[in-house]
Amino acid sequence: MRAAAGSRTGERIDRFRSRRGPLPASKEAVTPLAMSGSTFSMSYRWIIVSAILLMALLVQMPVVLNADLSCLLTEGEKVLDGGKLGVDVFELNPPLSVYLYMPALQLARITGIAPEIIVIILVMIEIVAALVIIDLAAAAAKLEADERSISACVLAFLFAIFPSAVFGQREHIAVIAMTPFVAIAAIRWRGLAPGPVAILAGLGAGLAMSLKPYLALVVGLPIILCVLRQRSIRPLFTPEACVAAAVVIGYGAVLAIFFPAYLLTFAPMVTAAYVPLRMDFGDLLFFPAVMLVASVGLVRLLAPQDFKWEGGATPWLAAAVGGAASFIIQGKGWTYTAFALCMFASAAPLLQARTKTLRLPVMICALAAIVCIGSRLSLQVRPFPPLEGRILALAKHPRLITIGDHVALGHPLVRQINATWAGNTCGQALAAGSMLQQKSSQLPEGERTKLDGIINFERRLLLADLRAGRPNVILVDTYLLSSMPFDWLAWANSDPDLKAELSRYREVADADGRVRILVDPSGSE
Repeated sequence: MRAAAGSRTGERIDRFRSRRGPLPASKEAVTPLAMSGSTFSMSYRWIIVSAILLMALLVQMPVVLNADLSCLLTEGEKVLDGGKLGVDVFELNPPLSVYLYMPALQLARITGIAPEIIVIILVMIEIVAALVIIDLAAAAAKLEADERSISACVLAFLFAIFPSAVFGQREHIAVIAMTPFVAIAAIRWRGLAPGPVAILAGLGAGLAMSLKPYLALVVGLPIILCVLRQRSIRPLFTPEACVAAAVVIGYGAVLAIFFPAYLLTFAPMVTAAYVPLRMDFGDLLFFPAVMLVASVGLVRLLAPQDFKWEGGATPWLAAAVGGAASFIIQGKGWTYTAFALCMFASAAPLLQARTKTLRLPVMICALAAIVCIGSRLSLQVRPFPPLEGRILALAKHPRLITIGDHVALGHPLVRQINATWAGNTCGQALAAGSMLQQKSSQLPEGERTKLDGIINFERRLLLADLRAGRPNVILVDTYLLSSMPFDWLAWANSDPDLKAELSRYREVADADGRVRILVDPSGSE
C-alpha cells in the first residue's frame, strides 16, 4: 500500500478538473471514459466485492456443514435448551467456541432457516464489516484509491472464496476478525495514522485471540517488529493493542466468574489428555516452510520495489510467520489450523501487486500458487463410509450417539438425517488421548492414575448419556484416533454399568469393517 500523491494539504488534484472552475455540462465532460482509473476503481470496487460475496454464498450453501461446525451447533442447541457448559454439555474448546454460534442458532429458531445457512449469512456480514474497517483506516491514512480498491477485492476473495472447506469454522471467523488489526499495523509500519477506526480493529483482534489463543502470535509479531524497528515500546500501547488486550482480559474474567467448572475441572483434563496429541515436528514443519518461502518469493515477483525491510509487505509476512508458529504449536496438522498461515501468506504478496507493473508470467505464477493453497484448504477427509441410508432404514426417528473419539462419526451426519443427538459430548477424545499416552510412554504412577481418572470420567459421561438420552442407534468406531485398530465396544463393556445399559442393544450391521451399528429393538420406531 502506498501513500496518496497530492498537494501539501493532502488533497488530491484531479487532472481532469479545470483550475478556473468546473467544466461546462457537455457530453465530453461527463462520459464514463473521461474518468480517471482511480475514479473508476472507486466506483466499481464494491460491485466487485458484492459479486465475490454472492459467489461465495452460492458455493458455500450446499457444503458449509462440516463435522466441527455441526458439533458446535449441536452443543449450542443443548445450551439453549438449558444445559450448562462444563456441567451438562462438554466441549474440548473454551466456552466462546460454542457461544460464538448462539446468534445463528437463535435466529434459526426465530426464522425457521437452517442454522448453517444463518452462519453463512453472518460470516458474510462479518466480512463486509472487516472490509469497511480496513477501508476507513486506509482512507484516514490517505492511501490511493487504486490501492484501496485492490485491498478490498483481494481481501474479499481471501475471506469468502479462498477458505473453501474452512468457511464458517472458528479459525475462519477469527482470522477475518483479526485482519483489520494486521492491516492497521501495516499502515502504522509506513508511518501513517489509521484514525479512530483502529479501536474497532482492536475489538476484532481481542475476539480472535479469545477464540483461539494461539492466534495471539499472528497479532503479536507485527507489533514486535514495530517495537524493534522504532526501538520503543510505544507500539505496544496503540489504541487497537490496548483494546485487544482489554477484550482478552475481560474474557478471562468472564470464564473465571461464569464457567468455574470448565476452568477447574474440564480444562485440566483437556490439557492432560488432548493437548499432548500432536504430529511429529518434522511433519509439521514442511508445509509452513513451503508457504513462507513461496510468499516471500511472490512478494519479490509481484512488488520488487517493496522487497525490503521497510516495504509494505513486512507486517503481513510477520502475521504469516505468526500463523505458521500457531500451526506448529497446535501440532494437530488439521487443515483449518493452517488457515491463518495460508491467509496472511497469500495476502502479503497480493496486496502489494499493482496493475501497472504486473507482468503476465508473474500473474500466472501467483494464480497457480493461490489455486494450490486453496486446494489444500478444500481437502475434506471422509474417514467413514456413508451411513445415512443404513440408519434411516433401522430407525424412523433416530436418536443417535457414538462411541469413539472421532467427531466425524456422528457429525454432520446427525443434522443431515434430521436425527436427535442423544449425547452431551461429541465423542470420547479425552479417553482416546489418555489411552494413547498410556500405550506409548513410560508414565509415572501419579500421571497414569490421573489418566485413568480421565478415562473413567469419559465412561461416566457415556453412561449418563445412555440413561438420559435413551439413544436408539449407537455407532461404534473400530479405530483409536484413526491410527490403530481398537475395540471401543469392549472398552465400554469393561465397565459393569455400561455393559448393563448396552445389553439391550443388538448389533445389526458392520459398515465396511470400520463402524459397528447397534440398535435398540424396542426404540427403533
